[in-house]
Amino acid sequence: MKRGSTMTEGNALQARQIVKRFGGVPALKEVNFECRGGEVHALLGENGAGKSTLIRILTGAMPPDAGMMLMNGTRLQFRTPKEARQAGIGVVYQDFHLFPQMSVAECVYASSQNSLSKFGFLSRRAMRTQAATLLGEFGIDVDPARKVMDLDAAERKLIEIARALVRQPKYLFLDEPTSALEPRETHRLLDMIRRLRNHGTGVILVTHRLGEVVEVADRATVLRDGRLAGTIGRQEFSGQRLAAMIVGEQITAHVGPQHDPGPVRLSARDLVVRTGGAGIAMEAAEREIVAVIGLIGSGTSALLDQLAGVQPARAGTMRLNGAPYRPRSPGHAQRYGVGFVPQDRKGKGLIPLRSCAENIALPSLSRLGRAGLVQRRGMDDAAQQCQQTYNIRWQSARQPVVSLSGGNQQKVMLSRWIVKNTQVLVIQEPSQGVDIGARLQIHNKLISFAEAGGTVIFSSSDLDEVRSIAHRIYVMHAGSIVNEFDNRSAGGVASTTLTQAMAALAVPDSLESQ
Repeated sequence: MKRGSTMTEGNALQARQIVKRFGGVPALKEVNFECRGGEVHALLGENGAGKSTLIRILTGAMPPDAGMMLMNGTRLQFRTPKEARQAGIGVVYQDFHLFPQMSVAECVYASSQNSLSKFGFLSRRAMRTQAATLLGEFGIDVDPARKVMDLDAAERKLIEIARALVRQPKYLFLDEPTSALEPRETHRLLDMIRRLRNHGTGVILVTHRLGEVVEVADRATVLRDGRLAGTIGRQEFSGQRLAAMIVGEQITAHVGPQHDPGPVRLSARDLVVRTGGAGIAMEAAEREIVAVIGLIGSGTSALLDQLAGVQPARAGTMRLNGAPYRPRSPGHAQRYGVGFVPQDRKGKGLIPLRSCAENIALPSLSRLGRAGLVQRRGMDDAAQQCQQTYNIRWQSARQPVVSLSGGNQQKVMLSRWIVKNTQVLVIQEPSQGVDIGARLQIHNKLISFAEAGGTVIFSSSDLDEVRSIAHRIYVMHAGSIVNEFDNRSAGGVASTTLTQAMAALAVPDSLESQ
């Protein structure tokens, strides 16, 4: 791996005039892109803008229909991802691809010839030694002997990057590396990206979190509708400038909610989400948006799971509209008017190979059917209503939901509760992996849902999202609620205040509304 950082015209991975079509429909239209050695280059755009297609072409997963690729002035032609890896191009995808039962060292080096003993067998001692050296070089403080299943989300992502670094790539694609991480973990990963840059690696960072681009990137290229919208340097960076390039117009984000809540709708007393945690008391009103935040392992997911019936309540009581509420399952909670949108939309939220219309109709099958049979017309009409309300981009409501972009899949999960006429929405990570345009659409719809009398309870690792739409913010630590903030004052609650609270640090009174 190079130890310098020379940013010359010849020292670069380039795509020139790349064209790609799918069934005659253009996905990339004469796109140019360049990442220099020793720089962090952000690749931005809305879902469906062409980013994933360009990545697949540059990493050997598919050929372009026209155009050329070059590395350090030499033309490239990949037939397989293996050929791209051999040429010095690595990629770490958004989803985890580790083996939980393996140790860190085994995951990092199991496929490397360097871990073989002289007799051709795997040498675990050699793997641990080499892994310790590699991890130390990039500031990854993880014991190589630990099992992957025992790592937190940030550590797993760092180990995936370390595995890609074994091959000493000249250029490394990172696809949404922080999408599931809270702020403290995000800083760890961004620090590693800086280390990669200092080692001379060109890093192509794909992210929807524009604050990360401003913090760590040297340049940013934006794709829009399959075309190059522009490339700018960090001296031109601002979140507003980047957002305008992505969506093609100036946009204004929310700063706190603009309407007042009504009477209490859902309340909980003495709920226990982990052994040793104090009993939790919380409430959410009609017309209110309530955020529940905390570091990984704090108990936020378990609390929302209990509110939505995913997990049975261990102890305590809940009341909904003044009556006892104790859901045994998400389906049982739906009968009370409580809808649930899980963080893992592919594994727990959607049925990937079923149509968009079927996924939207899932909670409302009894209402959309007749004599025990589901009516196709009813499903299609409901899907059409949702498409118009949420601006879901599909060619047909009958296409498999897995064929949609992540942002449109998220809209499908949210829109199904419009059809169900839900009173309370419990949502984990409302805009995870969603582009800036879809994110604002989702925020607008959640605010509209609350203004019309609904109640939203959500968790999010994105503090800007929390500050943008929440009336109140509960902060959890070690299974307990340790702080509650009113976010309706001018400017809302400061991100630094929330970060301190999540780490269970004392929050000075003077910081609470900065």
